[in-house]
Amino acid sequence: MNTESKTERDFSTVVAFCSALAFGAMLAVLQTLRLSKPEISFNLSIWTVIAFLAGFTSLFAYLRLVFTCGQRTARVVRYGGLVVLGLMTSVALIYPLRLRQLDQLGQRFAGVGAALCFIAAGLTMVYRVMLLAELDEDRQENEEKHSAVISSHPEAPLEHQEQHEAVKPTTEPQHDS
Repeated sequence: MNTESKTERDFSTVVAFCSALAFGAMLAVLQTLRLSKPEISFNLSIWTVIAFLAGFTSLFAYLRLVFTCGQRTARVVRYGGLVVLGLMTSVALIYPLRLRQLDQLGQRFAGVGAALCFIAAGLTMVYRVMLLAELDEDRQENEEKHSAVISSHPEAPLEHQEQHEAVKPTTEPQHDS
């Protein structure tokens, strides 16, 4: 068993678990949030647990599928999963508004827009980090292949040098004694 692949597997599990935990917690907090004119309160219910479990399991399953199968995963599954997760996030961010108080609706939509921009910026950073990690991995694989090719043929330059010296004419004068 390759230790590097085990380390990568462990890292992807930690990333998937932590991301799913955060996503589930966000959905649970947004479900418990109650906005009324003078105050903001939290109301725990069975729906809080359901929101957490739905967010956690959906993101964990999606990330494990993508990390485990990688490019072998169908494009529809990869992008469809992102669309479903994006819709879940959008609904979760809009749900606390519940369109009851129309007087502050503009401010609330501005807040939701800012939150969506923040999430998009975070996803962009995650994408860039994943892209850089993939490029670094490709670079390391190329270096390993290059070093394996060099180490498998170390005698070739010496043989070539010896053949070149044998063909080279001697320019030293010969002395008869």
